[in-house]
Amino acid sequence: MGEVYRARDARLGRELALKVLPTALATDAERLKRFEKEARSASALNHPNLVTIHDIGSSNGIEFIAMELVEGRTLREILVDGALPSRTLFGIAAQAADGLAKAHGAGIVHRDLKPENLMVSKDGFVKILDFGLAKLTQPEDTSDHTAAPTVSGATEPGVVMGTAGYMSPEQALGRPVDFHSDQFSLGSILYEMATGKRAFQKGSAPETLTAIIRDEPEPIGRLAPLSPAPFSWIVERCLAKSADDRYASTRDLARDLATLRDRAGETSSGAAPARAAETPRRRQKVWLPWAVAAGLAVLAGGLWVAGRRPVAAAPSPVVRFSIVLPEGVQFENGDIEGQHAISPDGRKLVFVGGALGRRRLYLRSLDSLETRPLEGTDGAISPFWSPDSRTLGFFADGKLQRLDFTGPPRTIAEASSLETLPSWGSAGQIIFAQIGPTDPGLFVVDASGGQPRRLVYKDREKANGVWASFLPDGKRFLYLSRVFGPKDRRWHLRVGSTESPESTEISDAIWSRVEYVKPGYLVYGNQGALVAQRFDADTLRLSGPAVTLAERIFYFNGPAQAGFSTSETGVVSYEKLAVPSRVAWLDRSGREVEKIGLDGIVGAARLSPDGRAVAAYVWDEKFGTNDVWVHDLSRRLSLRLTLGVDDEQTPVWSADGARIFFRGDQFGPPDLWTIPSSSPGRESLLFRRNGVQHPDDVSPDGRFLVFTEWSRKTNGDLWLLPLAEGAQPTPLEQGPYYEAGARFSPDGHSLAYVSGEAGTLEIYVRPLEGSGERIRVSATGGRMPRWRRDGKELFYVAPNGDLMATPIRPGTRPEPGNPSVLFRLEGDVRDYDVDAAGQRFLVDLAPTERAPIGVIVNWPALAGPASAP
Repeated sequence: MGEVYRARDARLGRELALKVLPTALATDAERLKRFEKEARSASALNHPNLVTIHDIGSSNGIEFIAMELVEGRTLREILVDGALPSRTLFGIAAQAADGLAKAHGAGIVHRDLKPENLMVSKDGFVKILDFGLAKLTQPEDTSDHTAAPTVSGATEPGVVMGTAGYMSPEQALGRPVDFHSDQFSLGSILYEMATGKRAFQKGSAPETLTAIIRDEPEPIGRLAPLSPAPFSWIVERCLAKSADDRYASTRDLARDLATLRDRAGETSSGAAPARAAETPRRRQKVWLPWAVAAGLAVLAGGLWVAGRRPVAAAPSPVVRFSIVLPEGVQFENGDIEGQHAISPDGRKLVFVGGALGRRRLYLRSLDSLETRPLEGTDGAISPFWSPDSRTLGFFADGKLQRLDFTGPPRTIAEASSLETLPSWGSAGQIIFAQIGPTDPGLFVVDASGGQPRRLVYKDREKANGVWASFLPDGKRFLYLSRVFGPKDRRWHLRVGSTESPESTEISDAIWSRVEYVKPGYLVYGNQGALVAQRFDADTLRLSGPAVTLAERIFYFNGPAQAGFSTSETGVVSYEKLAVPSRVAWLDRSGREVEKIGLDGIVGAARLSPDGRAVAAYVWDEKFGTNDVWVHDLSRRLSLRLTLGVDDEQTPVWSADGARIFFRGDQFGPPDLWTIPSSSPGRESLLFRRNGVQHPDDVSPDGRFLVFTEWSRKTNGDLWLLPLAEGAQPTPLEQGPYYEAGARFSPDGHSLAYVSGEAGTLEIYVRPLEGSGERIRVSATGGRMPRWRRDGKELFYVAPNGDLMATPIRPGTRPEPGNPSVLFRLEGDVRDYDVDAAGQRFLVDLAPTERAPIGVIVNWPALAGPASAP
């Protein structure tokens, strides 16, 4: 299908794989068609276990795809030594099935799964390669198709495509195939991994195809007696001759393999029972209650032991569960701050929750179903625990504070621009990072209170130190260092000390905050997964592969944030990735009238001035960043505008629709950027200075951009930037409270925006020019103000999710009437926009995540023996 070269992207300074179609074959229309189909199919997918497509193009008549460079070995190379150990087998199998489920969920069938197309990277991640034979299975006129355009032209009936030995029976017969075919191929691979022998291998390709269609492979239990019976049942179900007898959903297959991987210690060994008359579907019914019963049996005992024994003495079962939020409380992942923390003894969990516009800390004991709010913690972020688990620290109101649970919180120190999660060491000191225009860096302060002391290191000039975490001695600590800019885009994991300006680099391949866990592990985020790796705290050396503990956790690449927290007792908690969006049109009664083909975790769905397209940003869960996309509503096609590995979000259209303004973090904290709305990769810097800026709206005449500048000291401030070369912004609203989310009125005379000056977030309208009176619109809270195109109505979302409509008398001094409820938006309202007539609402909605925090008990059983302390 092509040749693959190792290449270097000179613009972004990264190595990648370059797949090209040789010149001699480029004139073959069918091969060229398949080559382009591969790129389109794979580029629509976004998952840690699927190879990432960066670009597709042509140069001097050579067609190419630029894709992720995966350092590692193919499964075929690994299988040279024979069958794999159960732990390795289950880990590879679960990852491969999860990636495959993602592709099937997007309507894409691989059709050529084989050990050569599965790679295991150096850090233990499985990557599915080569969608060269993939085809989209969803019809072109469906509203649920993928973000990539559907490629027409299916394989002709009777033409066999794929690799003999791993085809499904229907594929071998040249019949139409769907996702069940890939399940059969994966089952063949699993069989070979367990037994060291191919499931269907004869003397010739025709004989092999005949065996696939007619014969049953030798039972796994006979060739691999120690293989757990549930694994044999899973493989047998995948290898069912009839597609209807396989899994109804590949996601179900992935869940079964993940359960088997996580509970391998609970499975019984020995040959699978010989029940020739029992169908794979029947065996699945036996397997599921067995797994559920095993999980329930160990849950109570696992939690009791976790808080009373060291990691090494913990029982063998690994237990997983989720924290369910109280009714009405919402949880949001923190871009640059911590949102939850497990206590060192593994018994208590605290998290930041919001209810009716009020944000504070909530406490949950893991041996209880009760969650209670903590008084005196309003506005708190970045909670952290003392080493004895008796005191809670957090940041609020520009201060580092502590709560001893015997009275109200008290101040430890002033820390006006604290951003990243503090760490409380065994020597009674707290280390934290300040990020901002004034005095950024690492600071240490006594936990009892005092003046913070700035730590200076000689490691790298002008480097930013963040995410500091103490090692057991309470003096040395891990931290990340980076010089923001286009020349060096890598994070450097280092070890420093509160008693010395010297520091030591450990790795430049870890791009996530890190926590050390006794007796010798580092836990961190890696490409959207939570992993653990052995680490010797004395020699400062990493060893062995990074082992996956949980997948699809919240990970934000820009500030190297990963949402997790570790204890000293084998308990780890992590923040789950947000629920995918549902972007749809609703009428004024709240009835859904049409779904929009924007898939994934979407934000800022913004209609173009002519109403024909939507600009939005879409989350890339592997890289932990957002990209700006434009979706054509009539053609149902999506175009990705920003192509790098940086975070770009909050797109805003220019008045004529020719350009899009957005925020990007190419140089560190986000600045204002602009890009043509139809030219991917041509972004340019618009405005940059200290702080975080994101665009809100462009005036109807196209002359001004209103943006929010965010800081810990003043929360949000509104600024007006003339869109003329060399122009500088002027302040619109500045104060000690939150002000953001501005929208120009259609006549350009007024602004609607959100302000916290009343103690709650409310909607206000003010004249654009002069210091005119601010007019409050909402009565009981509101956010996301949106104008009707004639300016006679203003909409906003109330704290309970009600979409409110307020009549407005336009003019230089607009006069709002009384708000009324249109309908209630059920779920997490990420954004919305309104059509010109005010009759339809384009809503970016997701189901409310009631269990956003996951917990794993005895995770070291997954990671293997620790390094020596």
